[in-house]
Amino acid sequence: MRTLVMGGTRFLGIETVEALLARGHDVTVFHRGSRSIEWSRPVTQVLGDRDHIEGLSKLRDHNFDAVVDLSAYSALQTELLLEALPDVKRWVHASTLNVYSPTDLLPWTEQTPEGPYPLWGRYAVEKIGCEHALRRQREGMETVALRFPLVLGPGNYLAREEFVLNRLLDGAEILIPGDGQAVHQYVWIGHAAAALAKATELPVLGYAAYNIASRRCLTSLEGFVRICADVSGTTPAMRFVGGGPTGENLPVFNGVDCVFPFSNENTIGDTEAAERAGLLSPFKPLSEMIDEALKYLVAHPERREWHRTDAESRVLSSLVAS
Repeated sequence: MRTLVMGGTRFLGIETVEALLARGHDVTVFHRGSRSIEWSRPVTQVLGDRDHIEGLSKLRDHNFDAVVDLSAYSALQTELLLEALPDVKRWVHASTLNVYSPTDLLPWTEQTPEGPYPLWGRYAVEKIGCEHALRRQREGMETVALRFPLVLGPGNYLAREEFVLNRLLDGAEILIPGDGQAVHQYVWIGHAAAALAKATELPVLGYAAYNIASRRCLTSLEGFVRICADVSGTTPAMRFVGGGPTGENLPVFNGVDCVFPFSNENTIGDTEAAERAGLLSPFKPLSEMIDEALKYLVAHPERREWHRTDAESRVLSSLVAS
């Protein structure tokens, strides 16, 4: 297939392009040109800004069978791309479990009511908007939305594994919001990429959504720290700081300025539908995922330079004051 990848030059995007190439796709990557990537096979690159219809105009010179959209973070971005590519029938959208309004009954199926849930702020509002834009589809359009939990992998552009590993390696105290017992679900970067690539060829009628996660990849915040400690051969120093899901009793979780990189709130999707569709990869232990992230971290000394987030500093200051 002739497949366009929106945002294929970092982390999951790079892996997804490779997964598509492995399946024999002719891949074009649309990006801003801020990164230079060498893929295993030739890839056509189109540079532009997806936030404006003028920036997408170069795509009209190409014919695509499918679009894999990894970089749509607003409804407007999805709407502009649909406008720029009126003839493409197959769309694959990278979505998130944060589109759901959490219920006490876990795990959440694809029929769980949508949010937006306040804890996820504007991010959830816009990702729901992206899915709504795709649902208002043209006749004959086939859309697959893959809803991911937290993505793990070496070189993660969000400090997730490295957030914990750096503090463990330097003997620094790790602050954990709430009681640290909320359970999160994870997906390995390679498993997410494989699902995205397979979804381009998945038979669908209209619009279909699937929760995608790595098999048996669940643990609490405290459990995640302990697995990281076991893998790195360190002894964790943990402090449970309360403060609700965010550690500061804030209404919105900020994954960049955070006390801990995951909220203290259960986030688990049911993957039975994805299993039936053949979108799940073989089991990979969470410890192996952490080990690969650790090896990458050690091999890139510049990533060992870290500092406390402002959120951590605020919490530590409040603890000292009290």
